[in-house]
Amino acid sequence: MFESVTQQDLRAQMEQHLLMVEEVLGGLDQFVQGLEQRIARIEEGLGLEPDGVSTSGWVADLQRVKAELAKLRKA
Repeated sequence: MFESVTQQDLRAQMEQHLLMVEEVLGGLDQFVQGLEQRIARIEEGLGLEPDGVSTSGWVADLQRVKAELAKLRKA
């Protein structure tokens, strides 16, 4: 079996496998970039920042509504 395989054949097979690996890694890279963009949009929508929650976004809006509801309940 191994006697019939030449070094040139092995090199060609290795190059083909490396191309396939590059394609897979390229696809994974695109997938990860898409996930990073989605996470960034979600964090922006939530108002999450490295220092904590900002004054804008869904979480901040929810906190304002809860505070207003608490005021209405006290009144």
